This record gives sequence, C-alpha cells and structure tokens, in this order.
Amino acid sequence: MEKSAAAVRFGIIGGGHRGVGTSRGDSFARALAVVGATVTAFYDIVEENARRASEAVAGARPFTDWEAFLGSGIDAAVIASPVNCHAEQAVGCLERGIHVLIEVTAASNLEDARRLVRAARAGARRQAGAAVYMLAENYRYLDEVELIKRLHEAGRFGEVYFAEGAYIHDCKDLWRNPDGSLTWRGKGLLGVYCTHSLGPVLYLLGDRVTSVSSLANPSELYDPEVHQQGNHVMLMRTAKGRTVLIRVDHLSSRPHDMTHYSLQGNRGAYRATRTESRQAFVWLADEHEPSGVRGGCSWHALWDYAGKYIPERLAVGPEARRGGHGTSEYWMLLDFLKSIREGSSPPIDVDIALDYTLPGILAAESAAQGGATLAVPDSRQWVEA
Repeated sequence: MEKSAAAVRFGIIGGGHRGVGTSRGDSFARALAVVGATVTAFYDIVEENARRASEAVAGARPFTDWEAFLGSGIDAAVIASPVNCHAEQAVGCLERGIHVLIEVTAASNLEDARRLVRAARAGARRQAGAAVYMLAENYRYLDEVELIKRLHEAGRFGEVYFAEGAYIHDCKDLWRNPDGSLTWRGKGLLGVYCTHSLGPVLYLLGDRVTSVSSLANPSELYDPEVHQQGNHVMLMRTAKGRTVLIRVDHLSSRPHDMTHYSLQGNRGAYRATRTESRQAFVWLADEHEPSGVRGGCSWHALWDYAGKYIPERLAVGPEARRGGHGTSEYWMLLDFLKSIREGSSPPIDVDIALDYTLPGILAAESAAQGGATLAVPDSRQWVEA
C-alpha cells in the first residue's frame, strides 16, 4: 500500500545550528511541512542544536546518539550535515532500510563514492519497499532551469554543443567560528562543490562528463591559514561530445552570481545575466531575427515563454517557497515522496548524483596536477559495487 506524505516519518540530520552560516536542516523541516510530511526526529552531534531544532517542530525528538536516531522509527532521513559526513551517514541509513535525501555533494572522495554505490545497489536488490537514495540538488529544480529544459526538449535550440555553469558565492564568512577557529569549510573538507553549477547543466543536456581539466587559485590569498583550492575553472567533455565550462568560486570578494547558466545550439542560445536584475534571455532561430556577421539579432526575454512551457510552476502558491530557494525544494520533495510511494527510481538517483559529484573530485586532482586532463569514471560501470 502506498504511503501518504504524512505517513512518511522523517528524521533530519543537522538542525538548530545558530553559529556560522545557516541550518539547512531547519529549512528542510519548513519545506517538509508544506508538502504534508511529518518530521519526528532531529540528530546533531551538538545537543543544544538538536534540542533547539526539535522544539520548533511539534512532536519531534532530539538525538545525539546515532544508533538511537536510526532506531527511532523514522522512514526517511534528510542529511544536511558537513560534506565529509555525507557518504558515511547515507550508507548508515541505507543499510537500515531508511530512505535518504542528501544535501550536496554526494561524496568527497572516490572511496566513499564506491561505498555509497554498494549500499544503494544492495538496497535496490532487496524486495519491494527498498530504501530510496536521492541527491538534494535543488538548483536542478529551479523554475528557470525547468523552463530551459522544456525549450530544449521542444527543439528550440537545435543541437546543443556548448554549455556553461557558474556558482560564484563569497563564502569566506563560513571559514571561521565566532571564536576564530576554523570550521569544517575552513579546514578544506568541502572539496570542489560543483553540483549547483554542473548538475543543472547535465540535467538540461541529458549527458554526463567523461573528462575534466581544472585550474584553481589558493584560498591563502584571503586567509593564510586556510589551505585549500578556490576559484576552480573546469573544462569538461561529455559522453555526447559536448563542451562544458564550469566555474566554482567560494573565494572571491564580489556580488554573488550563483545561478548563471548558458546553452549554445545550432538553432538557438540561452544565457542568464550576471547582474542583480536576474534577467535571462534567449535567441531562437525559428522565431527571432537572423544571426550573421554584421549582427542584426537581439536577445529576447526568457520569461515571455514561461506561461506556455511551465504553467504549473507559475500556478503554485507562496507557501511553496518556504524552503528558501524559490520553489525548488517544493518540487524536489514531491519527487522524493513520489519515489517512496511508488518504489520507483528518483530523478537524481545514486548514479546521477555521482555524475554531478565525481567531476568535482577529479577536478581537485587535476588542479593539483597543474590542469591535467583526467578521465571521470561512470559509476554504472562499477561492477564490484
């Protein structure tokens, strides 16, 4: 029998944090309430955080003991802990038959990625009702990304051969705790956090990366005690022969530019602006002025096409924005719950999660080697998993 959203009992890993940055666990608790799901438990290694988060949700209990949390009767877990904990905690949940919706990135190294695949596939081999694993790449669910996806599927861009993604976000404030000590981010446990820039691009293209070359700059430019790569510029080739350019920059002092994407096809193009106006534009050969050496064509407003291509996105109420990233968490949670109810594969399953993650792991190694071009493995070929 299918479970309603309310019947799925969620536990949230990471919540109630009031120090550096914001608590994604709390954001998910708000978004889960909108889709009618029930949060019954919060886990955090800091007792005060777990208690504070649970007090904000009626009926939720705080936990600092990992095994007690897993045994508390939850059906699904939202993992919103530091990146270096993601794979281990996901494996722990999957081995207990607990569904997993996990914040990005999926893993911070190849060993953890393989462990994650083994756990996810072991669950899939079990009988009906096996645990669902889904990566919570919310930028893939942005309305603008979905609008471009549908324009592309309608053939409006022709054959797309180039794509770009950029996530430029000054995060230096997250490097240190109030007492001056380094946070997990400041200690370099983040890796190349490329899923917000790369994930939507791969979703738009229906493709995966096969090789990557990356150059980076040192974070010591801003803080001599933070020893990690910053401002990664990654050049990628895909399985379908496309060229992808990705920039991931948590280092640079400047206005944020966290949702910049572009596509180039032989019959059209799309670009998001890099200014605070957040405008986005398209040029479509089947509708607009011809392109040529002397110019003559112009950019046209993307959102003029929203009513035709994403009417259901425009129709949702303001409560769907409670997750904090437009309506992206709302649509993402609906997909996750649908997979749980139907026992179906989620849109961002373990292999697609690693399509978004592994290029970043290899990009870090490439930058360490001065920009060497490295092959990106396909987790679907990991037969030992």
